[in-house]
Amino acid sequence: MSDSRDGPGAKPGRVLVTDGEFKHTLGIVRSLAARGHEVHLLARSSRAPAAHSRAVRAWYPAPASGAAGFDDYLLEILGRLAPVTFLPVGSGAMASAHRLRDRLPAGTRAGLPPPDSFEIANDKPRTAERARAAGVAAPREMRVADPGEARRAIESLGLPAVLKSAREEGRKVLRYVRQSDQVEAAFLALAPLASGGLVAQEWIAGEGYGFSALYWNGRRMRHCMHRRVREWPPSGGASACAESLPEAPELERAGTALLDALAWHGVAMVEFKGSLDPGGLRLMEVNAKFWGSHDLALAAGVDFPGDLAALLEGRSLPAQPPVRRVRFAWPLGGDLWHGLLRPSALPRVLWDAVSPGVARSFRASDPAPHLWELAQWARSAPGAWREQRELR
Repeated sequence: MSDSRDGPGAKPGRVLVTDGEFKHTLGIVRSLAARGHEVHLLARSSRAPAAHSRAVRAWYPAPASGAAGFDDYLLEILGRLAPVTFLPVGSGAMASAHRLRDRLPAGTRAGLPPPDSFEIANDKPRTAERARAAGVAAPREMRVADPGEARRAIESLGLPAVLKSAREEGRKVLRYVRQSDQVEAAFLALAPLASGGLVAQEWIAGEGYGFSALYWNGRRMRHCMHRRVREWPPSGGASACAESLPEAPELERAGTALLDALAWHGVAMVEFKGSLDPGGLRLMEVNAKFWGSHDLALAAGVDFPGDLAALLEGRSLPAQPPVRRVRFAWPLGGDLWHGLLRPSALPRVLWDAVSPGVARSFRASDPAPHLWELAQWARSAPGAWREQRELR
């Protein structure tokens, strides 16, 4: 739905962004403010770093996305701010927007993918099936309903293997199985956390890659690609350091083919693993939302939130400029933990934290959020050690 003031000549309007706690939300609100938007934010508490950014006009304490009361509160805030562009950030907020798409207040503009495409993207076996039909390779996998099925599936797939949730849960619901005697414990630990059941998947060796894109009614408008340099946890997780890839034909082909097949609308990031050699990539999953390494795209010159807001407000986009080659590090977003757990990587982690040739989220003109990021990093210590033990 659009306000009558939308259109090519209208100035940037009001935007509501969710999930002020996430590391990439800070970059999103700064980008929108730099484009002239009046930025409003939902956050669980005043501990959220983005809530303290100069880019944010006002923030609203909200239940966790997915918690009881979040949907009603979201509708209330959207109604209060309308006309407003709505940019959900996390998986829970996207799921809420998906549920509420027919109930959003008049004057709310949201770039949501088609309902069926969103459901497919959040169901990993269905995503893999759609990918294979589009000519995109995916790992072998099998749905498993009990430890016995999991054991037989992993015997068929071979070790090492991966046991994970069949759906996007908004957090890592995954275990690496390296020995057959680990299967039952892994299954029993994951089953209560997996809303859509579990799948056993073959292990794919190689590097992690991402294809990020903004689509508008099935047409690709913007894209950016990257390679993961370091992850947290080191065994496989979110990007802690990554590099943009101005040219990667195999990655571009595979990511575009899948999102074209889904007739996508809005933003998404498609994760792959393997190599950039012909036929070397395997699909891991689709992030049907803003992704954790989104700051890298901004640094490389691709403004996904600003461009999505422009389209939602009725403005056209110029041709995409070339993507810059950038190395981006998140010292407080997993990279320091990576270095502490992998001492051989610590010198490069520390260098990337201070090197003028490496991009980071720190802004001297907007320092307050980084004090809260530091506090958030300190509070994360127990969870970081636990996550490392579970996913090693």
